[in-house]
Amino acid sequence: MTNEAITELRYHEQQEGWTHERLQDDKCVCILRPRELGGGFVTIDFERRIYGCGYGKPRQHAGTRTYTGRGWQDRILRDAIDHLEAIMSAAN
Repeated sequence: MTNEAITELRYHEQQEGWTHERLQDDKCVCILRPRELGGGFVTIDFERRIYGCGYGKPRQHAGTRTYTGRGWQDRILRDAIDHLEAIMSAAN
């Protein structure tokens, strides 16, 4: 995955306060949920095409889908954010 592709992943930042940072030589991106919403992190490993809650390289996939074909980056991003929202909503 190129830096340009990761830079384009800004779906979550349409909502105020959401940010992301690159990890692991740009192979992973950690998405940070605003503290005002209860906080939380989800990290996407674009090399392995998996995501998991927490800050740092995910060890196993929290989702059930596989990501291939056109637009897979957008799909994994949306699924990771939805997963984080579900986990954090259940915790509160």
